[in-house]
Amino acid sequence: MLTARVGQIRRLCADDQGSTEWFEAAGLAQVVLQDTVGGNHPLMVALKCALEKADPYRAVAASRGVVRLFDEGGLTSPRLAIAHEIEGDLLNLAQSQTEAAERTSDSTKRQVHLAIAAFLAGAAVEDALRRLCDAHEITYDAQRSSIAKLQSPLFQPARQTEVISSTENKQLTA
Repeated sequence: MLTARVGQIRRLCADDQGSTEWFEAAGLAQVVLQDTVGGNHPLMVALKCALEKADPYRAVAASRGVVRLFDEGGLTSPRLAIAHEIEGDLLNLAQSQTEAAERTSDSTKRQVHLAIAAFLAGAAVEDALRRLCDAHEITYDAQRSSIAKLQSPLFQPARQTEVISSTENKQLTA
């Protein structure tokens, strides 16, 4: 998906395109930056400024910068890669605990395995929600965060805040 978006930006930034395509490229470039290195990247500032000032030349220049970073492998966040690896490990451990629960006939051991699985899966979900809040600059109380408290500000249709979809919100609640 990332490769396809960068390919689209590359096409929209071609010299034979016009300002409409260049602005579309800038919008896609913002999405690519947000999804990879986060919204605080210096090129994000350049893209926002170009779009606010309706400057197609700056928009295409910054968009081409995003393409160049992608080509050079510069759109990776070590912090995000580590977080994904840790979450993956937690979910693998949760899965092995669930499988252990299914293999045992001792109801006490089954409950312990399932409790461990639920705890580990919840920790992975909580971390992912925390990173979503951080990425979208949504404040939360780090000392009192829980899945419900992190989920709530991510889905508030009345306030036009829908970082997660209605379906995702329902799944988290369940």
